[in-house]
Amino acid sequence: MRKILLFLLLTSLLFPVGGVVIFNDGTTVEGDINGVNANSVYITPIGLSFPEEILMDNVDSLRLYDGKLLIANSQVLLLYSNGQFMTPEEEKLNRKVAREEYDVEYVIIPNWSLNLYTGYPIITGSSFDYYDDINPIFGLSIGSPWGLFMGDYFMNAIAEIAYYNFNVINNPDYERFGGMAWQIGVSPGFFIGEYSISLTACTGIYHAGTGFIAGGSIDLPLGGIILNKYGDVEFVEKMEEVIEALEIRVTGRANTVKKNDGGTTYWLGGGISLGYEF
Repeated sequence: MRKILLFLLLTSLLFPVGGVVIFNDGTTVEGDINGVNANSVYITPIGLSFPEEILMDNVDSLRLYDGKLLIANSQVLLLYSNGQFMTPEEEKLNRKVAREEYDVEYVIIPNWSLNLYTGYPIITGSSFDYYDDINPIFGLSIGSPWGLFMGDYFMNAIAEIAYYNFNVINNPDYERFGGMAWQIGVSPGFFIGEYSISLTACTGIYHAGTGFIAGGSIDLPLGGIILNKYGDVEFVEKMEEVIEALEIRVTGRANTVKKNDGGTTYWLGGGISLGYEF
């Protein structure tokens, strides 16, 4: 907060623009206009040394001493920043062009992540010949910031919780094959620009004993795709930081699971997951 106030104070000294803010109830305040954006007006009222923020919901109009109208009927006509005026449309276009043209250097920053997974068995072992009610598999994967991070390559520790449920429709007394799976493992991978390819290797406890998962994913920056396409939409602008952290994965997995009779079976499945990085 101290840095913001210092910045606004310096801005007001470098780019003094006088004006009058008229509130919705008809009252006014005069002073130096420090900045105008889509959400607020920053003004240093006459007699004060520090700028104050006025939310746009409370403003009816803003007119400069030279007659320039920045806000009329609660609608922003011109934005003001660093001594420059710009229409809202020009500001949105500039931000869109900046996103498209800016050469981003992607740096791996260790962090926490959550991924909600859903998939479906495509190929199953012979043990599944008895089961004709094959349901989707759901899971939650938690990625940790612990691991190895070298350039575009990474390998971090992960934990997973999954639920699977396979039954026999015409024989409800037949023992179902299903339950919760609790697993830990690692996820190595590497970045190719803004995309990444990652692998999964986990082991843990299934309903009848131990099990193992091996898989691979192509990670797509869902947030970046949304921002590039719909970045000028008001809702997307307000949620930019949250949306930017979203990713979507196309995943293939092989599961080897112990059975109640002591043997093992397997299934190969494909699915997608929606992730969020903290």
